[in-house]
Amino acid sequence: MKYGHFSKNESGMALVVALVMMTVLTLIGLAASFTSTFEIMLSGEKRRSTDAFYNADSGANVIIPRYVNFVPGRSNYNPFTDPINSNPTNVTARIDFDPLKIGPPEGQSFNNDYAYFWVESRGDDRTGNATRSRCTINLNVYRVLAKSDSSTEVVVNP
Repeated sequence: MKYGHFSKNESGMALVVALVMMTVLTLIGLAASFTSTFEIMLSGEKRRSTDAFYNADSGANVIIPRYVNFVPGRSNYNPFTDPINSNPTNVTARIDFDPLKIGPPEGQSFNNDYAYFWVESRGDDRTGNATRSRCTINLNVYRVLAKSDSSTEVVVNP
């Protein structure tokens, strides 16, 4: 019995197998590189959209607590023209009075008068020179109007 006997036809097989394996490993490496690059871009977009949402939400949170922003009969009011409303994130906002809604909201008392408003707050990602993500928050708000025996408050409808 002869050991180590090789045919002349198998003399370059190791080189071919090595080249095929290197090609396969290179393709796997490239696929991993492209996947990680895509994931990094995707997480950046998610961060920008989250920043835009929080900027728009901050605008709404500045506007809502001040009942003087909600005057019945006033439409297309920009609350950030008033210096008392701070605007650190440069949000654009608008408050519109809704004259078509009347009566108390569901679950509220008939003993007060109510005024209904539509609040729109728009924010962007503020991450550089080019804005890539914007968010708009729309809120339906009602104001309990003051009577001699009631207090004034602004409530966001759920």
